[in-house]
Amino acid sequence: MTCYAEVENAVRECATQATAAAQAEFGLAATRELLAADGVAAAAAAELTEAGARAISAAADGAGTASAEQLRAWIGEIDEGDLSDGDMDPDLLRAITALEAWAAYLEERSSERIAALGIALLEQADFEASGAPLDDFLAPQETRQAFERIRAALTEPAMHGSEPRAVWENSITIDAADKAAVRRAFVAAAVSRRLRIAGAIALPIALVVGIVSAVSGRPVGVFAFGVIAALMLLLVVFGVILRRVATKAIEDGMGVGSRLTVRIDADGLGLDGRFGSSRAPWNSLSSAVRVKSTIVFRNMAGKAAFFVPGRALDDTALALAEKYIKRDRTRTGDE
Repeated sequence: MTCYAEVENAVRECATQATAAAQAEFGLAATRELLAADGVAAAAAAELTEAGARAISAAADGAGTASAEQLRAWIGEIDEGDLSDGDMDPDLLRAITALEAWAAYLEERSSERIAALGIALLEQADFEASGAPLDDFLAPQETRQAFERIRAALTEPAMHGSEPRAVWENSITIDAADKAAVRRAFVAAAVSRRLRIAGAIALPIALVVGIVSAVSGRPVGVFAFGVIAALMLLLVVFGVILRRVATKAIEDGMGVGSRLTVRIDADGLGLDGRFGSSRAPWNSLSSAVRVKSTIVFRNMAGKAAFFVPGRALDDTALALAEKYIKRDRTRTGDE
């Protein structure tokens, strides 16, 4: 016989020893299951305000792509719309608890939050079994199957086709340094490195030649100096315009104080922020590189496609992205 305390400790141990990919995969699946459980929608309509019920529905539909900030916003709407007076329906309460645990996991990456979701599934199974005996908690089929499912999900790699489905997600609040770094990368990407080097070498030489020609007093020399000066002025104006365009683009999509969520899984790169949501399959990208304080994702033409503040991805996440890009390029015969 296995008492409840032993089962709960086993779930905690599985969550602690699980890989980050297994934790994320299980946590999201458990959250979705508890939010979509029978009776949750009806209980939400009866025990929450209309806004609170809408938040439950939105969370059930969007938990897989929502940032921790968005989850917290839904939780706030649910709390404000609570009409249950402390006597909430058990299914609805478990759903809200699961939503809070998943939001906390995205913020903390703590195995304890994953264990809490596993325990919530056990409680759901216990409810379905009309109360399993505490001294032999796995005796009913419902609780036994729930425990086996939890253990399997946390100890065996979730499969995507024939390979493990790794998941990585992180959310940051954009600060001034992030914005400046992305703007510099944007400007640098707009002008090719070869052109910048050529300009750095040719323009000073041309300016010296023009000055010497102008000093000579010859009309041709004066004309040449004027042309060179005009070209340099145009380059300065171009640089100023490019900087303003970059500033406007970054401010619209990645302003200071806005949230950015980066998600990496076997299917592709996901970005969620002030600009909206973007998704790029790995076979549309050719590389992911750290350029000073920015991560630059390049498309198959070698052009910069996405700019991400460097602190949004650690070295492990960047290596995972590079692995998926290389995998898909190998599959399509590009390497």
